[in-house]
Amino acid sequence: MNFAALTTGRRVVLLVSATAVVVAALFGYVLGFVIQPNVHGHVGTLGPFVFELTPANLAVYGAVMVGVPFVVVLFLVSYVSRHDDVTPVDVDSP
Repeated sequence: MNFAALTTGRRVVLLVSATAVVVAALFGYVLGFVIQPNVHGHVGTLGPFVFELTPANLAVYGAVMVGVPFVVVLFLVSYVSRHDDVTPVDVDSP
């Protein structure tokens, strides 16, 4: 069986989305690791939430900030594709 037969578009989109979330979490962790020695009492804010700038907190922050838009867009695309009832137009007809 070839690879193209096993790969669906939905699986590829989910894999790319999950990879982007993991990369964002890794970058957040590295950023938190780099700035942690230089931070003395500084905090980050996300609306009403206040958090210390630690590697774990920035990893979660990065994953959430990338993951939430992906989930929203994937949900909207899924919803729209279920309600797509446009009939194709025959170009050759007069």
